[in-house]
Amino acid sequence: MESRLPAILFISGIALLILALITGEAKGGIIVIFPFIIGRGLLSLFGMLFIFLSFILFFFSFPKEMEYEMVQSVQEKKKGIIFIGPIPIIFSGDIKIAWLLILLIAIFLIFIIFLLFLSLYYSKMVIWISF
Repeated sequence: MESRLPAILFISGIALLILALITGEAKGGIIVIFPFIIGRGLLSLFGMLFIFLSFILFFFSFPKEMEYEMVQSVQEKKKGIIFIGPIPIIFSGDIKIAWLLILLIAIFLIFIIFLLFLSLYYSKMVIWISF
């Protein structure tokens, strides 16, 4: 049984928060790497409420029992990257895929550092031009 209600609630909650930001009912920002939204009004209230309800409904939408045959028939190697702040965590069942993920992380981090230096360069140019 697949329920689409959590996805619908999440998307409508995001849409309501964006509408609240556009109308001035809410303000947002970023502290270090964590985004936040401060809202006063019904749009921001219902937006946050819909997002919260979507998480709860998504958690309870999983089936309680899995069939043993279905779990046993899947023989995939799991792999992935998780970024916790600036720290990457790699998990893989294959060493070749692990090295590929390490290469992708290195490319990604070089790109992020390039964007950081680029933003610092342009911020100094703007200050220099303004004086």
